[in-house]
Amino acid sequence: MPEQRVTREAVLDAALAVVREQGEAALSARSVAQRAGCSVQPIYSLFGDMGELVRQLYGHARAWVAAYNREHEHDGCNAFESNGLAHLRLAREERPLFHFLYLSPHMEATGFKEVYESVAVDGVQACIEELGNLSPEAARELYLDMIVYVHGMAAMLATGAQLSDEELRERMDRAFRGFVALVRA
Repeated sequence: MPEQRVTREAVLDAALAVVREQGEAALSARSVAQRAGCSVQPIYSLFGDMGELVRQLYGHARAWVAAYNREHEHDGCNAFESNGLAHLRLAREERPLFHFLYLSPHMEATGFKEVYESVAVDGVQACIEELGNLSPEAARELYLDMIVYVHGMAAMLATGAQLSDEELRERMDRAFRGFVALVRA
């Protein structure tokens, strides 16, 4: 019988499934191996230890979210609204994954510049420039303000708040209008 080779991608996919379903606390070599259909040996051979698996899983999970965002890029009136709605939806529908990515120390942001670079989505800043008739610098600052604001609502959703989609959209719109007014003042 030929030897079955477990790939790095298969282990990362299995680890992602564990986190999405049960949260990071359920992540262990045994739970990942069970999900991947292998023994724990390939996990240690491929990653060395669980710490390295978790570090690589963070990037893998971020790539999954990027694909998720692309799937929902037309859910709003424009790229900006769609981006915010996708983040809110992720918090509501993928709570354990949201906690792993954004409510844990794995993000390693040391300042707002890193936050922006970590989560900004291509095309959204240009959309904000157009919507608000803003310079690139002002649009970038407004985008960062909205990232912080929307993430606050997302954190509430991820911890169980029952906020309607209509209320979330209204809050995002009010915040955007308020931030634009501040930039223009």
